[in-house]
Amino acid sequence: MTSTASLTAALDAPIPGLPGAAIPTEPDSPSDTSPRRRSARFPGPPSAAAAPGPGTRPRVCWMGSEGPLRELVRDHAMAIGAELSEVIDGGAIACVVADADALGKGADVIGRARSPLLVVTAESEVPAAVWPLALEAGARAVIALPGSSEELLSCLAELARPRTASLLLGVVGGSGGAGASSFAARLAAAFRSHGPVTLIDADPLGGGLDLLVEAPATAGISWAETTGLGPDDGEALREGLPAVDEVHLLVAQEGLGPDRSAVSRVLSALSPLGGTVVVDLSSEMVPTAAEHLDRLLVIVPATDHAVRSAARRLRAWQLPEGLAQVVVRRSGALHGREVCEDLALPLAATFHDSSRGTVPLLDVRRRGADRAARNLAAALSAEVHS
Repeated sequence: MTSTASLTAALDAPIPGLPGAAIPTEPDSPSDTSPRRRSARFPGPPSAAAAPGPGTRPRVCWMGSEGPLRELVRDHAMAIGAELSEVIDGGAIACVVADADALGKGADVIGRARSPLLVVTAESEVPAAVWPLALEAGARAVIALPGSSEELLSCLAELARPRTASLLLGVVGGSGGAGASSFAARLAAAFRSHGPVTLIDADPLGGGLDLLVEAPATAGISWAETTGLGPDDGEALREGLPAVDEVHLLVAQEGLGPDRSAVSRVLSALSPLGGTVVVDLSSEMVPTAAEHLDRLLVIVPATDHAVRSAARRLRAWQLPEGLAQVVVRRSGALHGREVCEDLALPLAATFHDSSRGTVPLLDVRRRGADRAARNLAAALSAEVHS
């Protein structure tokens, strides 16, 4: 089988939230006569589309008085497909949104909800007295409305997304040269049989996943076109990305790589869509992405030097409990169990290096990193749907 790259058909109008980002059906300049990408020598298995399961509308609980501020919050909740409720009991809620007065009067009720808390105020600037109350209550954010409407939308979209409908996986090297980008591409290929897959290059100073997987030069949305992306623009974004071997690919192409806010916007927009999102991360992007990820896979070569580097990075990242797991690249003298013991993290997978000359995503092997990626994809998918 010959692997090909396809591009989603052109949209008749610009994508909402992405000014001037209409998708052409073909490159502006004539394609090079010599192909940039050879045929796959080890074609992967056919994929089967998976339809997202039905779900109920998420609930956002309002704690505060009637009035314009409540109506603003209700409008924001409706914009992300949620309903506003004033009942703490009676089922799971995505988050609690409280005004400043309720924050001071109802701390016990807010604590009983055991849900993420957002605090809103109608003041143009957050009053100084609100900050200590919000900190004591464990608020995720304090948002002034209507000035920071986009921040509230982003927070609500992230907190209300159905956790079982999509899987966000970060892949990062525990040390330099760990092979994280290659494993991220192979993991994306493994998830093709589990539904739609998006592979994101979130390493601003990297060489580019498009070059790593030998993607043909095709038009489509790149990081430069994600400015102004809103939480409800995920479907348009994914459909506008070039598809390489059935995997949607977001890269910088010839432009600048993403900053932290761009990574956060993109992950918030893609998270409710279902399927799988695999993010190839630089070390600096991990703290930003960690707020959105379901799992962070740290690629660690089996050497003392790599383990020490990974330990230092993990201390710097200060990750939430249970987020990170180790993928051991068996290129050194250490055993996978020893690597995990030193890092005090569970083992997700181990793999040997692929044969020299094989291209991630293009060449899918029976063994090595591809087999480890397939086994890991099956385990994570079963965990999510259990």
